[in-house]
Amino acid sequence: MTETLTWILMVLLGLVGGNAILAWLHFAETGYSPRYDLISAYAHSRFPRIYALHNFTFVIAGAGAAIGTHRFLPNQPFLSSLCLVYSLGVAILAIFPMDMSAMLKTFTGVMHVVGVVMVFAAATIYSAVLSHFGSVKVGSGIKYSFDFITFYMVIGVAILLVAQFRKFRTIGLIERIAAAGLSLWLIGILIAAR
Repeated sequence: MTETLTWILMVLLGLVGGNAILAWLHFAETGYSPRYDLISAYAHSRFPRIYALHNFTFVIAGAGAAIGTHRFLPNQPFLSSLCLVYSLGVAILAIFPMDMSAMLKTFTGVMHVVGVVMVFAAATIYSAVLSHFGSVKVGSGIKYSFDFITFYMVIGVAILLVAQFRKFRTIGLIERIAAAGLSLWLIGILIAAR
């Protein structure tokens, strides 16, 4: 198997496998609502190992994205490093479940928040750096794609933060819309580095 096929399959494992597992969790775990509950709540469901598997598919996807980025832009190791930061952040999400109570903060819950920040920050910074400071040609489809992904991630995270602090009932739906930007980011890497 060639290096190109390997990293593409790694990214696709997260995109297809990870999102399929999440969709399955939405239907299988009736105690949680995709509209009202955060994705991380599945760590406290009847299927915590399935939730962890979902996360680890994205750990592998991030590692694949690092390989693909290095192949596409070998002189910009910072971008490959951001993919690895993303992977580490997702691993933290799998290992440290979120706190179920907003009133009680534990070390585990704080680590979970650190993982969330790492995941969203890595993808957003990668997109912005590639689009504005990277080696992509101005006016190219790749630049426009990463401009859009950067915009989507920044707006998605901003709305998610407002929803979190204002305690919107539909926080689960808002989080899933923001998290879709992470899949867009991986798709962008697949397209850019092909």
